[in-house]
Amino acid sequence: MRDIAEKVSYLQGLSEGLNISDGSPQGKIISGMLGVLEEIANSTINLQYEFEEFKEYVESIDDDLFDLEESMDEDELDHIEMECANCGEQLYFESEVLEDDDVIEIICPNCNEVVFVNDGSFDFEPSYIDDEIEEEEVTTQP
Repeated sequence: MRDIAEKVSYLQGLSEGLNISDGSPQGKIISGMLGVLEEIANSTINLQYEFEEFKEYVESIDDDLFDLEESMDEDELDHIEMECANCGEQLYFESEVLEDDDVIEIICPNCNEVVFVNDGSFDFEPSYIDDEIEEEEVTTQP
């Protein structure tokens, strides 16, 4: 891109060397065109620098995303998927919550209902499971 700026500078020098004056109509046109060419060359050079910076930034984001994807693949087995009993929203949380000594509540972001507490109070009770099985049997019978 520097060669464009150099070529424009050469043309400007050439026009000065040929004594093209700004007083004549042709001289005004040539001077105006050389001024526009100089602005275009400077804009092009600035765009190229900005593009190079943007390219490096995107490559950095791509590297970070790759690292994140790798860490997600490694941590995939360390997450628990749960459905909110109130609204049916799928929830995901780390399995470390189950072993944590502090009491941690998992709250549904959709309905703000507490869906799990690691203190043992939210263990599934057989009657709850039996009720679901009985409801499914009633709906499937002719």
